Amino acid sequence: MKKFKHSGAIGDLIYGLALTKHLGGGEFYLHLNQIDWIGQHYYGSKPNPFHQGRLTERDFEFMYSFMNAQNYITKFDILDPTTEITHNLDRFRPLFVGHPGNYVDIYAVAFGIKDPETRTQMRNTAWLSVPKPRKVEGRSIVINRTARWTPRLLSPQWDQWRSQGFEQQAIFVGLAEEYESFCRSTGWRIPHQKTETMLDVAEYIAGSKLFIGNQSMALSLAIGLGAEFWCELRDDLPQERNECWFKDHPKSHYF
Repeated sequence: MKKFKHSGAIGDLIYGLALTKHLGGGEFYLHLNQIDWIGQHYYGSKPNPFHQGRLTERDFEFMYSFMNAQNYITKFDILDPTTEITHNLDRFRPLFVGHPGNYVDIYAVAFGIKDPETRTQMRNTAWLSVPKPRKVEGRSIVINRTARWTPRLLSPQWDQWRSQGFEQQAIFVGLAEEYESFCRSTGWRIPHQKTETMLDVAEYIAGSKLFIGNQSMALSLAIGLGAEFWCELRDDLPQERNECWFKDHPKSHYF
């Protein structure tokens, strides 16, 4: 039985599930409360403020129903020090600084997967699923825009979409402060769909026709679910250095 472990953050973990599925799945464990140590150990500094203090038992509970919905995860639990792990997904960490491309490719490199066709299949084929996609009547677009990695200047793409009627077709998933910031920044007025768990978020994304967002947990869910997505790239790095740069994904768009 394969036993996987990950220390977070949640978006990083979601990309790691592509490798987990490729390897046939198994038991999956969260190594809690390691993020601050990871920042110092691997990168010599504190983690980004948005990650400090994570991954907690509360995060585990947030993820629990979603992880158990993946048919290749036979058990999802908090790591016990006595558990013998066969696949430590934290092996990706020394590789991702300065690495061109997305996290799925980085996991493949970390675990010695070199075949180009295999790696293309891993990153471009849906590796996530939900038991019951949810839809909001009359709303077929899901938006999530987080404070982290938001570009300094608002893209004119938002005004263009507004003129095309996207505002009347969209809902927002995410934190209340993210929703309020999105409305202030764009001028859009769309419903804020409350979600309690990661499975809730994934089900609304799976039930939509289009996802729009920046680098975030929700974006990683959209990519993993095989949804069509538009990604608002961070503007402090070349595009190919963005962890969400899936340049040959058949449903990817970037702005």
